[in-house]
This record gives sequence, structure tokens and C-alpha cells, in this order.
Amino acid sequence: MPDAATHREPTIALVLGGGGPVGIAWLAGLTQGLRTAGIDLARADRIIGTSAGAVVGTAIATRADLSTLLTPRPTPAEPPAHDYGPLLEIASLLRTVDKDRDQVLRRVGELALGADTGDQAVHLERIGSLVGFADWPEHDLLITSIDIGSGALRAWTRDDAATLVQALAASTSVPGVFPPIEIGGRHYIDGGVRSTINADLAAGYDSVVILEPLAHVYPRTRADRSLDAREVSIGPDETAVAAFGGDLFAEAALGPAYESGLRQAVAAAAELQEFWPAA
Repeated sequence: MPDAATHREPTIALVLGGGGPVGIAWLAGLTQGLRTAGIDLARADRIIGTSAGAVVGTAIATRADLSTLLTPRPTPAEPPAHDYGPLLEIASLLRTVDKDRDQVLRRVGELALGADTGDQAVHLERIGSLVGFADWPEHDLLITSIDIGSGALRAWTRDDAATLVQALAASTSVPGVFPPIEIGGRHYIDGGVRSTINADLAAGYDSVVILEPLAHVYPRTRADRSLDAREVSIGPDETAVAAFGGDLFAEAALGPAYESGLRQAVAAAAELQEFWPAA
């Protein structure tokens, strides 16, 4: 009699994309609404966060109070004025499609390192206060960034040299806006300059759930489109996009973005209930 096939529980990866403070608010509302509906995103086998998604992914993995992500943080009385020359060149470089991508990202990193964006300690303090200076959770949490020396993706985990706050600061270091973060003698910037979701880090999982605050702005990269898995992608609907407005850093948009996430969670929960593990 042949042996029965070994039973294996299906695996799930959760991918959370970038989107600035407004994206954080929308993701937080969506996550809270899903919790209320009985969908605990912390039950994903792997959580992959990029920029805003790294902050919310950490809150999910540590089971933090999501409402704290909406609390305005103190900012310097006189923030440094941005040099828009590097910002414009960075934006132009990131739109190029006919050049070696690692080379493009290295140049973006050079511009970010040379821009007058203040002391990295200020950004570390900003991000640390946002997540309560938490330590790495036991969960399989990946936080994406870009090594400006090589232009390569660097996904941080609890087994690496970076503290959680360092990894989050690197992942949220928008080039030309915030300073690159030095970790182990190398400098890192926002993982979103490679892809707003970096979904290829979910390869090999049976199901991939992608929460994508900027789905209406940025197209998927080739790597993000090559997943061989059941995929559920959730982005902001028309009402949420209107709530976001044109400035992802606008404090006035945080509440409306959070409420939009809460509202969208109802339909999202119905879609996820088919395969999401019960609490």
C-alpha cells in the first residue's frame, strides 16, 4: 500500500508597500479593520515591508497598537530647506527604463548621500519614536532597503547586524528627503526606489497578499509580476485615492486615509477569509 502523501499547511506571505505617512495611515486602518473582522495579518508566515509598509509590517509583527502610527511626531522648528536640484535628478533617474537598474540606483544613492538632508540621528529618532524603539520580533519580518554602494536590494532580518530602528530608518530614507542610514560602514536608502512592494521576496509561498498604497501611481516591476502563487492585491479605491490627495506627507490626510483603510477592510476580509488561518 503506498504511503499517504505528507500533509503540508499552505504558506502565506504578506507584502506591504511604500506610500509615505499617508500610506502608513491607510495600511494601519486596513490592518485594524481586518483585525476587527477576524483576519489577523500577524498570522502570515512571512511579512515583507518596504518604506511605509516596513513601519506597518513591524506594527503587525509586534502586535502593536496601530492607532499610535497616526500620532503626529515632533519635527524640528526649522527643518532644513531641500535642494531641489538633486531631488529633480533623482526623480528623472528613477523614471529611466533603458539603463542598468543597479547603476541607476547607485547614482541615486550618490545624490542622496550628497544632498543636504540633515543628520541621520534625527531620522533614527523620528522612526524610533514612531514604533516605540521596538526590538526585532520573532516573526519572519523582512525590511527592504538599497545599498547605495552596489545599488542592490538589502532585505534586513532579525539575524542581521542592523537594529530594527536602523533597518526601518533605512527603508524609509526617501532619497533627497531624508539622509541615507549608515549600517556597518555602508549606507542605505529607501527600498521603494527599486520597487514599491519588492514582492519577489515572497517567491516560494503558496499565497501572497499584497497591500499596495501606491498601486494607482506606480506600475509593477518585472520581478513583482513573476510570482507563481495565489495572489490577492489590495490597493486604495477611488475614494481612498481622493483622501490621499497629492502630498503623501500631508498631516491633514492621515485621518481620512486611515478611515478609508477601515472602510476597505470589509471587502478585503471577505476576499481573504477563504484561505486565511483562523486565530
